[in-house]
Amino acid sequence: MDTQDSTIGSDLATVASTVHLEHLDDGAIAVITLDDPDHSNAMSPDMGDAFTGAIRRIQNDPKVRAVIIRGRGKDFSIGGHRDMLIKLGSGDLKEAELHDFMLAFYNRWLPMLDLPVPVISALQGDCIGIAPIFACVADIALADETLNLQVTFAGLGLYPGMALPPALLRKVGAQQAALLLIAGEAISGREAERIGLVARCVPTGKVFEEALKIAREVVAAAPTVVRRLKCFLRIKREDFLLELEANAAQQGKDFQTEEYRSRIANYLPNHYD
Repeated sequence: MDTQDSTIGSDLATVASTVHLEHLDDGAIAVITLDDPDHSNAMSPDMGDAFTGAIRRIQNDPKVRAVIIRGRGKDFSIGGHRDMLIKLGSGDLKEAELHDFMLAFYNRWLPMLDLPVPVISALQGDCIGIAPIFACVADIALADETLNLQVTFAGLGLYPGMALPPALLRKVGAQQAALLLIAGEAISGREAERIGLVARCVPTGKVFEEALKIAREVVAAAPTVVRRLKCFLRIKREDFLLELEANAAQQGKDFQTEEYRSRIANYLPNHYD
């Protein structure tokens, strides 16, 4: 983490407590947990560094055959931490610095695309802002009935980052992507299943159990075939390089507008105030 990132992320949740990695079934299943439930698992630079670290620890582990990503508590994640987002709009950073910060922020979370084994996301409660990227880029996304998924960028006067627009377009098609990205509609787990954003919606409290069941089915399959299929079906990070650059450039401009500053000040009051 460079000095600029450290300054923006230093007063947020600490690395040690915000992401946990554990192994199940003799190491065949890795579980990565976003673990800051007191802040609804808001995504900070520090949490992103811890997330990258967890990915790197399992990326080349031959024992790992499936990965589950989940959020502890009632919410999966409310996306980028508001303190971070307010600071980015404070005027303290120049456009080029904002661009570089955001590109680095994206690259803290996108290493999940580098995993050679299937990734299963288990989503529940609020999944807001940039957090829906976990529904888009996982190989298999699952929802709890409590899921409340909303892409809030347009409502903040901020263009979406982390290649979320093409990722959503690939997953649900142009009309549903427009409802989510432009209209900012909030959708339930059942609606996410209906439009194909998640593979399955399960009863309240059962999403991790369902993810674990599917992970064990993956582990039971022939590993060489699974890896080849994963390679064929997956989103490749290199396909989004130009989009990531364009997102960072546009967000660098949007952070400097008065419209953004006025809208971010009262963002998600139920979570922060």
